[in-house]
Amino acid sequence: MIIKTKNPKEAIAYLKSSKNKILNYLKKVVNDKDFNYRTFGTAIEEHLTEVLIKLFKEGGFIKSNRDYIVAPDKNYFPDLELKTKPPLAIEFKSGNSSQYRKGKWVTVKNSENDMGTLNKWPLKIAKFGGENIYYIFVFYNLNDRAKEVLNIEIAPFYQFIGLSGGKVLKYREKDGNLRPKDFKIEPSIKTLKQFEGLFIKTVVYRSKRIIKKHRSIIKEAFKKH
Repeated sequence: MIIKTKNPKEAIAYLKSSKNKILNYLKKVVNDKDFNYRTFGTAIEEHLTEVLIKLFKEGGFIKSNRDYIVAPDKNYFPDLELKTKPPLAIEFKSGNSSQYRKGKWVTVKNSENDMGTLNKWPLKIAKFGGENIYYIFVFYNLNDRAKEVLNIEIAPFYQFIGLSGGKVLKYREKDGNLRPKDFKIEPSIKTLKQFEGLFIKTVVYRSKRIIKKHRSIIKEAFKKH
């Protein structure tokens, strides 16, 4: 069926309906090619881009190269921008259920991905709108015995972000990078409004902690000199 509209909601619905096609494609790619657990997250993005462009062409959302933008480098956001009105941002994330620790492979419940820094999210939301930013998260298992894509999830970005203590977004203090929820739990953040409220609390909480630490450092410096 050819869809003539360029509405992001229609594109999102089409994307979600294509989940099994995307999953089966990635499973075949991983089965047929060699991947390294250290670089899988970057390497798989090329294949995700390839299958998404193919599917969006089949759905009528892409008719020429002007209808989409592929990220030119790893620092560009998003990985794939579909030129709907308003535009749809599609970002790729992936997490390995296996990690190599202290000389052996162990099963983990969180990949601790970078989910975007606190200071950049307002700009992203201002450009695309909070409901038009979607993540495709690839869950995989890659170690010395297994090489498989387990599943993919397609959802608004905020549904993949974890909570710390149930009160603020999960983040890394030194740079403000947000962190994901555990693999197998339901999203704690259900709506954009909930995310925005937690976002403000997190920015204030992190700022207070940093100020407090710097105040202590400054006091110690004065004491010494």
